[in-house]
Amino acid sequence: MKAGEIIRVIVFSLIGAVLMFWVQPLLYQSRIIRLADVPRIEAWVSNYYMIAAAIVFAVSLISTVIWCVMAALAPHHKGNHVDKWSLIWWIIGIFPVVSICVAIGFFKGSNDALLSLTALFIFDILLIYWWITATSTPGLLMYIPPLAIPLRRLIGDS
Repeated sequence: MKAGEIIRVIVFSLIGAVLMFWVQPLLYQSRIIRLADVPRIEAWVSNYYMIAAAIVFAVSLISTVIWCVMAALAPHHKGNHVDKWSLIWWIIGIFPVVSICVAIGFFKGSNDALLSLTALFIFDILLIYWWITATSTPGLLMYIPPLAIPLRRLIGDS
């Protein structure tokens, strides 16, 4: 992997962590997102949200690292295997989606939080898995993630 790709993985992972563990809890604690069935928001955030967010973050980040390592180690002379690698990207991407189901299923703690947690966690995996892989996949597989071509042009790395 190029230094720029590694830096992007680290920077976007840190941005994702800040959003998940600081900004999004503030949305609940400041009552921007209201939960009528939760009497103590701070307790819900620490007992339910943070655990669920940690699960989604960890699985998304691990999936991203697995994809980047696999792409970096992929044979560079086999361009006819692009369809296989596209399928692998999607299969690895299933894990963050499943982590949302697990996190919300076990740690939602509130029926009112179901929609907002789902929406926030989908945004999080889009940032941590899709965005990072679309902008930082190394080698010949750099254009496998959806919309990687325009995103790489946008950041000046095509």
